Amino acid sequence: MLPPELQATAVLRQNAIPFVEQLFALYDARRPLVLVNDAAEITTLPGLSIDRCITPGDASGWFTAHHPLIHDDTPAQVSYTSGTEGKPKGILLTHANLADAAERIIDQMQMTAEIREYVGVPATYSFGMGRYRAVSAVGGQAYLPPRGFDPLELARMLQDGQVNALSVVPTLLRILLATPAVIGDAGLHLRWMEIGSQHMTADEKRRVRKLFPNAVIVQHYGLTEASRSTFLRISDAAPAQLGSVGQPVGKTQIKCATDGRIMIRGPHVAAFRIDADGLHPLTDADGWLQTNDLGHFEDGYLFFDGRADDLINCGGIKIVPDDIEARLRRQLAPAARIAVAKVPDPQRGDGVLVAVQTGSTDTAQVKDLAAAALKDLGVAVGSALHVITVDALPVTGTGKVQRGVLAEMFAAQQAAAPAKAYTPSKKITDVLSLIRHEFPGQKVGPQDTFETLGGDSLHYIQFSLNFEQHFGQLPPHWETLNAAQLQLSVHADGGSSWRRLETVTLTRAFFMICIVALHTDAFVYSANWGAAFFLYLLAGYSVARFQLPEIIRSGSVKTLIGTIKSVVIPTLLMVGLMQITTDRYELTPLLLISNFLDPGTLKGFLFYFIEIYVQLLVLAAILFSFAGIRAGFQARPFISAVVLLAVSIVAARTIEMTYDHFYNFDRTPWHYAWPFALGMVLACANDLRTRLVALGIALLVVFEYWGFTSAAYYVGGAIVLVLFIRDIAVPAPVKRVVAEIAGASLFIYLIHYQMISVDQKLFAEIHPWADLVAAVVFGVVAARAYTWISRKVVKFTTQKVISTRKSGAGDWS
Repeated sequence: MLPPELQATAVLRQNAIPFVEQLFALYDARRPLVLVNDAAEITTLPGLSIDRCITPGDASGWFTAHHPLIHDDTPAQVSYTSGTEGKPKGILLTHANLADAAERIIDQMQMTAEIREYVGVPATYSFGMGRYRAVSAVGGQAYLPPRGFDPLELARMLQDGQVNALSVVPTLLRILLATPAVIGDAGLHLRWMEIGSQHMTADEKRRVRKLFPNAVIVQHYGLTEASRSTFLRISDAAPAQLGSVGQPVGKTQIKCATDGRIMIRGPHVAAFRIDADGLHPLTDADGWLQTNDLGHFEDGYLFFDGRADDLINCGGIKIVPDDIEARLRRQLAPAARIAVAKVPDPQRGDGVLVAVQTGSTDTAQVKDLAAAALKDLGVAVGSALHVITVDALPVTGTGKVQRGVLAEMFAAQQAAAPAKAYTPSKKITDVLSLIRHEFPGQKVGPQDTFETLGGDSLHYIQFSLNFEQHFGQLPPHWETLNAAQLQLSVHADGGSSWRRLETVTLTRAFFMICIVALHTDAFVYSANWGAAFFLYLLAGYSVARFQLPEIIRSGSVKTLIGTIKSVVIPTLLMVGLMQITTDRYELTPLLLISNFLDPGTLKGFLFYFIEIYVQLLVLAAILFSFAGIRAGFQARPFISAVVLLAVSIVAARTIEMTYDHFYNFDRTPWHYAWPFALGMVLACANDLRTRLVALGIALLVVFEYWGFTSAAYYVGGAIVLVLFIRDIAVPAPVKRVVAEIAGASLFIYLIHYQMISVDQKLFAEIHPWADLVAAVVFGVVAARAYTWISRKVVKFTTQKVISTRKSGAGDWS
């Protein structure tokens, strides 16, 4: 008989190797443990007497220790979970419970000592710690990633043979399914995978099997009280079985009660729960645990039919609606009429719906309070939080809110609501609101991505800065993720002060400074230059990476047209301003074609670099207007980019053999077409083989053009960085400075000659380094000011259009 109060040791939750080591040490010492979020929590745990609270260290990497399973029927740990009444419920798990679950997953996955697992689930979750337990028991090794689940890191480690197994929850797995190219051929090297017990569709499971064709893939269904109760071997399941959660194995038994509730019996089932009133049996006299899950059997396979109660499972975290309602009511006026229900969410399983009875309280306040309450519970809910108004809350005859009816009302509203253009607001509360802020005047929905909205390289830098300012580190390949997927990454870095700085951004900033330094005489980076060529290369890289996928998908080049406009408008404003202030008027700079003229015949304001940049984008828009070209890039992007590079080189040589290109210093789009095309080659090289081929082609072209000179070394070195080192870790302030310079490169270029002129007029001489610094600082300020003003203009014009449409509708009525 257990004592009325269990003696235990508390361990602070920390997704780190020392945390895992500490838990195994307590297991080996047969000391019961409980996990807590902070030291203050130990005073709130009912039924436990805590002797101390251990704070583990913070380290990631490999866990290689071998710990045999412990089969003692003695207390191992207490796991607290929220009950349906919203009160903490402690589940007492024995060593025998944990060992049985581990033995069955080892058997189902046919795990051996060869396993090298990438544990994509935090060790603080029972699923995550269960993976370390199983891997350690067979003598394998488990890797704890330093930044949490990182698809790029996983792909690289698979490709290099460092890992051969993966544990992951469906929410994170859907990120891989949304961008399968991230894994690519590396998926062939995976041998084992276990998937957690959130719902997945049969189609998602088929796609996982296709992504990892050689792996033993097992999904489990279970609860805290009964971990890994059933297993589905996705890797060899028949089509009719993929929609199920599998079968019980070993001594586990499953049945469904007359009301459809799933019942579980076996040596893995916890016998007791602990709450403020003491110890209580979890199972009936025959050892059966009755769950609140609904299910049914077909041909011996269990199909999960949802929760019998209203518990919300948002990204694996259980939320009790009554708890959220109580938190809201404590902060709202007594007259407030609100109710919380669950609604479907494509990424998190369940979203959170808050219904507000019309006129009873302010919906904006409700949304802010609900987001804060969910954050306190560890849920960064983002776009999965919805607030609606209803004329009256639907209730039963006894006054109980009908949450299912609320969910149906929300679904009906969503289906009837047309997509609306969004005007920027001052408040950014989640990722979706940030995306709408960054793309003012556009129709932005939850499934839109940076790519589908027409983002380009400069906007990419600006967006990443604003995202990290509000939400922290961006995940890899974020430009392909929609708002819901991006929301899942929020706070995944644990608030780290380090950021990932892309080498594309770093090289853009570096070469722009080189150009300005050359013009201000601050320093000469290369006697035969090269910076302009590399910036044109980055222009092609940007088109292929950010815009080509959407061009192929939609068949439209409007994303390129948007980029052209974003470059042309500020350039024309600067040209016009300079012509007005100096009283020197010329038409060709306003038409952005002065690069074709002899610079000696022009009066000034030579922005030929931007003119060529725009002309290259126009040529790219024309090129991708042809369906055959788009089809070629869709089927074989790398080969198509290489062909385009070859055509660009041949066309330039042919034209320059017959066209006098010396009078304007080769300031023609065809002369700079090859670096533009080379940038597309680099962007389309998405695996080691194509990157090596791209490097060979790039170095051949670069050294053929410049020979063995400093320019070739600069450009060649930058190409190596872009191809093989996608990003580097730097302190957040460093990332901010470099990204600001890279993002403002257009304005730095437009303004740097004016800095030289002002310096000369004020001091009758030029101060090269001061001019360089002034150009950078004022360029960044100008970029920020232009962005702020343009958003205000878009907001004003959008509101005017909406107002006009409304007044027009009123006339017709």
